[in-house]
Amino acid sequence: MIFKSPKAPTFESMFSAPQNIVRVQQLRISFPGNPPFEAVQDVSFEIGAGRTLALVGQSGSGKSLTSLALMGLLPAKAVVSGMVSLPGSADNLLERDAAGWQQVRGRQVGMIFQEPMSALNPVKTCGAQLVESIRTHSDMSLKQAQDEALAWFKRVKLPRPETLLQRYPHQLSGGQKQRVMIAMAMCHHPALLIADEPTTALDVTVQLEIIALMQELQQAYGTAILFITHDLALARTIADAFLVLEKGKVVSGTPGYPHFPEAGPAYAHQQEVPLLKVDQLKVYYPEAVNWLGKTTRSFKAVDNVSFDLYKGETLGLVGESGCGKSTLSKSILGLQQVTSGAIFFEGKDITAYNREQWRLLRRDIQIIFQDPYASLNPRIRTGDALAEPITVHGLARGKDVDKMVNNLLEMVQLPQASRHKYPHEFSGGQRQRICIARALAVQPKLVICDESVSALDIRIQAQILELLTSLQQQQQLTYLFITHDLNVVKSISNRLMVMEQGRIVESGPTAEVMQQPREAYTRKLLAAVPH
Repeated sequence: MIFKSPKAPTFESMFSAPQNIVRVQQLRISFPGNPPFEAVQDVSFEIGAGRTLALVGQSGSGKSLTSLALMGLLPAKAVVSGMVSLPGSADNLLERDAAGWQQVRGRQVGMIFQEPMSALNPVKTCGAQLVESIRTHSDMSLKQAQDEALAWFKRVKLPRPETLLQRYPHQLSGGQKQRVMIAMAMCHHPALLIADEPTTALDVTVQLEIIALMQELQQAYGTAILFITHDLALARTIADAFLVLEKGKVVSGTPGYPHFPEAGPAYAHQQEVPLLKVDQLKVYYPEAVNWLGKTTRSFKAVDNVSFDLYKGETLGLVGESGCGKSTLSKSILGLQQVTSGAIFFEGKDITAYNREQWRLLRRDIQIIFQDPYASLNPRIRTGDALAEPITVHGLARGKDVDKMVNNLLEMVQLPQASRHKYPHEFSGGQRQRICIARALAVQPKLVICDESVSALDIRIQAQILELLTSLQQQQQLTYLFITHDLNVVKSISNRLMVMEQGRIVESGPTAEVMQQPREAYTRKLLAAVPH
């Protein structure tokens, strides 16, 4: 990061005010080029202690770069100017060197990222990571830090905190991981907490719980919060004030947010045999065993679930974090051992398939995950990533593989030059298009979309949903669309299932379930959607 002294006034008068204000003045961030790319242009704001400012904008608006500037985490090539000050000091943080920033991060400024799984270390327990964070800016002994970590797990309302201290990130739900991140960000009582899309990937009820927790801690410690989001309705709900960023500039109006495509009518089931049939499926995990090794108590991740999915339709599956949605999808993909029940694909029970049978079946059943960056190998160019499934399944050789790769890129509306780029060179929406192309490379019959647009802003969500709908019509694809976002599922699903604690509690045509919900749980989900 290169700092340029601001040509604007020095703003000394600003610092005669009370010292409980976080101030950003005329922040500019650019990247070298001919001409230079102005990513953030003259952004100014201030946040009082115990107050929340929402920074709203679509993907590429500059909101995340703004937050990275406040943490000293901008790329090395970035050229930054302006002024950033924290309570009790008129020093410009942007002038600090690497050692100076180390004293700021964690102690004075904390940050919560959008995807906690990417922010947490997968090979360390959650407790060890929090202990490390606590000891970084304190002289506590290991035992004192461990006690403090337990206290923070209780403070952020994690269930069974003593147990979760010993768990690894992948063993926690999305909402639980975000609570761990909040504990790590708040353990030194920072003056400023930057929350960069902290609830985007969570279901609506968990969103509300996380926001309520942040507000509770904010009031307890007088923390100023910079809440970064693409959701204007959410910003209006939680923030004392908000700024809208568009193309790096603060705009007075709100940029137009697109509408989602309309879902088709409930699918008419004329086929005798569904493409996918799940019959009384159970997936139980042992929680307690006796001295003979017999299970005495089980956790019912999927509990007696049954449904049919017909060729060419989209079946939506909604529910809170931890309700069993992802366990169900893993079971369908053969990645999770089932306790009992059956899964039929084209009339054949696939639960007892061996490895070779599954290798052949995987061409017919593909999945698009929530986080495209985690789904793609960062060391492999896009063209090679798309060519791999084609060659593995023997669909083409030589130049024919190149032709298929070009066709796939065209199908997902990416330029052919994309084949030479690495994943980090794309935006989130572009990476998800690559994941869609990779899933469709083997011409599957069923595609499981597991929270496949949850991490994208609303404009990119609409584009990806339109692409999925178009591809479905062109190729007669069948989708099992798993999400926590009722607005998204309403726009794409013909039928809808609602899952709670491992069970399907309500199902039916999407419009009927959304407009006339029978179950209290469904009404709770609908009531939690920001308007």
